[in-house]
Amino acid sequence: MENKCIVFYESWQMECCGIPFTVGGTIKWLVYKTDYLNTPVDVGKIDYCYEAHSSKWTDLLVLEGKVDKIELLYEKYLPSVDNPRLLVPIGGKIIETESAKGFEKGIGDMRASGYIVTVSEHIIRPAEESEVTFK
Repeated sequence: MENKCIVFYESWQMECCGIPFTVGGTIKWLVYKTDYLNTPVDVGKIDYCYEAHSSKWTDLLVLEGKVDKIELLYEKYLPSVDNPRLLVPIGGKIIETESAKGFEKGIGDMRASGYIVTVSEHIIRPAEESEVTFK
């Protein structure tokens, strides 16, 4: 059985306070379990989402492992029919990259919304209160 998982790491989280990472590097992230990503792009299965801003530290997990693959999710947005001040994704594409650093350049009318990261050789455990410094 393979020891791999897929993490979605939102661009704004990286731009706010993220630490750049690369393929082949190791990570130690706070994450939460998920099985759904709200996007019209087929991103496949997502196991966890990176989280560095939740005040519910008891819901967070610590994920440690090796970065095997990084893909950038680019999305195109249009105003919502129900609320024109709210932008909603209507399409996009995925591009493989070797590193994640935040503030990725857009492609045409699409902007980077996050990283789809394949992590191998990973361990996951509940977070301890002392590990969550942004409560």
